[in-house]
Amino acid sequence: MAKIGASLFEEGVEKGERKGEREVIIEILNQRFGEAFDKRLEENIRKANEETINQIKKNILNITLEELKEILK
Repeated sequence: MAKIGASLFEEGVEKGERKGEREVIIEILNQRFGEAFDKRLEENIRKANEETINQIKKNILNITLEELKEILK
C-alpha cells in the first residue's frame, strides 16, 4: 500500500509541479477528508518542517484525520 501511495503521490507531484509539493499534499488530503480538512490544517502543512512533510507523504493514503492532526501539532 505504501508503494501505491508513493506512486500516486509522485503522479500528483508531476501533475502539480507548479503548485509545489505541499500544495499537492493539501489537495490530496482535502479530497480524502472533505470538509473535515479545514484551513487550519492547510496552514499547518504549509508551515511544517521537511521531516513532518515526509512523514505525511509516506502515509498519505493510510493516515487518519486524527493522526494527521497529531503529526501537525
